[in-house]
Amino acid sequence: MAFSVRTVSILLILANIVWAGGFIANKIALDYIPLWQILLGRVSVGAICYIILYKRYLPVTNYKSGDWKWLLAMVLCEPCLLFTFETSALQYTTASQASMIVACFPFVVAAGAWIFYKESISRRGLFGMGLAVAGVILVSFNGGEAADAPNPLLGNLLICCALLSSTCYALIIKKLCARYSFLFLSALQCVGGVLFFLPKALLQPLPAAVPPQAWAAILYLGLGVSFFTYLAINYAISRIKAGQAMLYTNLIPVFTLILAFVILGERLTPLQYCGAALVLAGIFAAGSPQESKA
Repeated sequence: MAFSVRTVSILLILANIVWAGGFIANKIALDYIPLWQILLGRVSVGAICYIILYKRYLPVTNYKSGDWKWLLAMVLCEPCLLFTFETSALQYTTASQASMIVACFPFVVAAGAWIFYKESISRRGLFGMGLAVAGVILVSFNGGEAADAPNPLLGNLLICCALLSSTCYALIIKKLCARYSFLFLSALQCVGGVLFFLPKALLQPLPAAVPPQAWAAILYLGLGVSFFTYLAINYAISRIKAGQAMLYTNLIPVFTLILAFVILGERLTPLQYCGAALVLAGIFAAGSPQESKA
């Protein structure tokens, strides 16, 4: 079923708000559960959802010789590398600072889409992305060490690595969406993630006790991010320009700031709040998406 561009925009807004909550859920889970078990848990929940949907909703794929390389690269970039870098980063930096790096996604993805897919970038879009990048710089270089952020520069560097992984993923999936259903690609990501994270998760000792809030965090990461968010973003990339779809990731740091303030009690400096304002301004300056001709 095809949706209008307006509906796709709403879907992207909801998906990225859910992803923003994922930074908070990761922070909560890390207090009680080892890293690799968190990663396994979140993709396992998503994989179970796709197994339930498999017979009725997942279409038969039209595999083309050699596509295994692109499919493998897609799974490696997301969720394997992205989730690893993202969750590891939250051991060293705050959810607020980490999420602000996500604002660079549109700029990097749009540049990659321009190089590989010849997708044009409007001056208005470039201006909006520039505002977002300026906001990220203000946030990243004005944060000090704290109990929940022992090494913010290292954490932010890991988030930058996650950014590069996600950029490669967006460019790869734009190619694959021409031949494969977004449902199939999303399911493959979760199942591939389980195979990737399982060995290391089994090597870590099980936690003595896991409180309800930690289980709730894993469930949120699995249903909200691994299942719903990937479905929404994969579908959107098949309908609109990759760079414009990624523009909506600028909502992640804004809503993460709000949630981190309310739930985790995180605070930013005045300059960092100015950076958050620039990110929000960049969203409005860049304008709304257009349908992709790809």
